[in-house]
Amino acid sequence: MGFWLSKMLPQLLYPLGLSLLLQWIALLNRQRRWAPGLSASGLLLLTLPSLPLVSDALLRPLEQEATSLTPKVIPSADVVLVLGGGIRPAGPHGLGVEVGDAGDRLLTGVRLLRQQKARQLITSGGLVSFGRDDPTRTEAHLAKELALELDVPASAIIINGASKTTAQEAAAIKTMALKRGWKRLLLVTSAFHMPRAFASFRKLPGIAVIPVASDYRLKPGGKATIRSIVLSLVPSAKALEQSTMVIKEHLGMMVYRFRNQA
Repeated sequence: MGFWLSKMLPQLLYPLGLSLLLQWIALLNRQRRWAPGLSASGLLLLTLPSLPLVSDALLRPLEQEATSLTPKVIPSADVVLVLGGGIRPAGPHGLGVEVGDAGDRLLTGVRLLRQQKARQLITSGGLVSFGRDDPTRTEAHLAKELALELDVPASAIIINGASKTTAQEAAAIKTMALKRGWKRLLLVTSAFHMPRAFASFRKLPGIAVIPVASDYRLKPGGKATIRSIVLSLVPSAKALEQSTMVIKEHLGMMVYRFRNQA
């Protein structure tokens, strides 16, 4: 129940959920003098995060922080940990495991192995499902399957499929590191997620955690044109999703700090 609530309650704080909530309150109280103002506030809360200009401005600090955390020369380590979030099961007619936008995480981990930065790869990610008897395998197992297709030896892959949150993953890695004697770990995740992830992992005792950011969403800066400026002021679902993603990271960081998990 606690995990279910942790996923559902924040929806009311994200732009779409909060905007709809305000609109419904205004609609049900439309005779009240404050109803039009509340409705306008809800519309504004939905419109601003939907602008690419605003969405990119929200994301940029997270990606810049991830860049500053990632060393220019990646040192060698005992193991590479790829946080879950970018792997999906094969579709009904798919040819195999599929990747989302964050699939760069696993590709980065595989590249680090090929560059001999580490000898082992940890695939992570538990099954997040609210249905009964869900037959879907955990993301950690799906990531292992894809890593095998990318010619990573099975002996080099370690599965952490029990963790559903970043904080749980940090706790699980702490136990594994103590048992296996790891001293240095390469932490791979998306740039937008790296500040919160590193805040959780850097507190692990006896192991040095080196951030390696991937999955950058913002394009390198270039000269602005009239066309690019106009497009940045046109609302889009993609920009709203990106803004929501950033807000989720900030809310998550607040919760982790409150729980002393970051």
